[in-house]
Amino acid sequence: MRGLQQQSAHPGARIAEALLTSAGLGVILIAARTDRHWLDRHVLPHMFLSQGQQLLWWRVERIGALLLGVALILIARPWAASRIRRGFGRELAIRSILVLIAILLSGLACEAALRTAAWQGIDRWAATEEPRRVADARLGWDNMPGRVGIDPFNGQRIAYAVDADGRRIAAPDRRLDPARPTILFTGESIMLGFRLNWDETLAGRIEAATGFQSANLAVNGYGSDQSYLKLARELPRFQQPRAVVALFAPTLMERNLDEDRPHLDAALRWHPAQHTWRLQRLAKNVVLYHATQRIDDGIAMTRAVLEATVRAARMRGAAALILVPGFGPELPAERAITHRVLDEAGIPYVRVRIDPAWRIADDGHPDARADLAMARAVMAGLAEQRPDLFRR
Repeated sequence: MRGLQQQSAHPGARIAEALLTSAGLGVILIAARTDRHWLDRHVLPHMFLSQGQQLLWWRVERIGALLLGVALILIARPWAASRIRRGFGRELAIRSILVLIAILLSGLACEAALRTAAWQGIDRWAATEEPRRVADARLGWDNMPGRVGIDPFNGQRIAYAVDADGRRIAAPDRRLDPARPTILFTGESIMLGFRLNWDETLAGRIEAATGFQSANLAVNGYGSDQSYLKLARELPRFQQPRAVVALFAPTLMERNLDEDRPHLDAALRWHPAQHTWRLQRLAKNVVLYHATQRIDDGIAMTRAVLEATVRAARMRGAAALILVPGFGPELPAERAITHRVLDEAGIPYVRVRIDPAWRIADDGHPDARADLAMARAVMAGLAEQRPDLFRR
């Protein structure tokens, strides 16, 4: 009996039980606190994940945390205490340390692998994806200039002609003329017309319909601040800018929070990229969590760069319009972000709700029907601002 009492009173066992119980309760508390209200405050809407998919991801992570907490208390705690009372405490401690070392070393190995050339394809400026991109000290990356890239996708041959300044053009022999009346388009892959040929894109359709030259400045993966930086560089090169059309989508807001690339703050101050671990970047795509202050800072920056976009256009005598695309009905979270970014600042915009079926198969970007709908909405929005804009 005395031996059993000594075993139950083993200080190492009590410490292990206390630690594992605390850890389990902590994980359960985290699972309990990450409710739907928490989700709405810390997870942004996503262009390529439906709300149902985001909710499923959240439920899986929350249930996983709950099960982990229960396992720590009901399984790991008594097992560890039993091992210590039977005299295997030292062995258990050594094995635990070895496991932690193995996890650390595997993390370092994964980080090293992700930094090798073989894994370069996970980066935004992947050399294998058309249109190809190159590093740019101020913008982060830009379209690779002076080339025609071919993307054979779903049985189609998508051609990306890019001029010497990194702008998508209709064809190599149809170079932009800086003296012609021009509409400038700035944004990311949606505005670029990813996996669409030029005549199917928003810029191509508006050029054909209006007779104005379209200067497509968009680059895959850009945030709103990068789009503004490129516009600020390109706008002075055109002698007769008639309009500037920029893209903003609440479902792309998460991209505007990135700081592992050159970026602007709400005062339009430029900052170099903050170096982060590659594993940290991957984890961000899994957890989908952002601190409330970080979201507020991103919204303030986005509003500032879109206001600056409008000012820059108007200073050159051009109309300015923000295109806000979205698939399906507008969600409350999207409406709230649009209100904070655009409505509160009085920024002119046109919202286009796209049929969810109008996506490129096996990709998710807007298809030719969606770009036609966006082109019509943009022309109507510009004509409302400047009734004489398209008169000849």
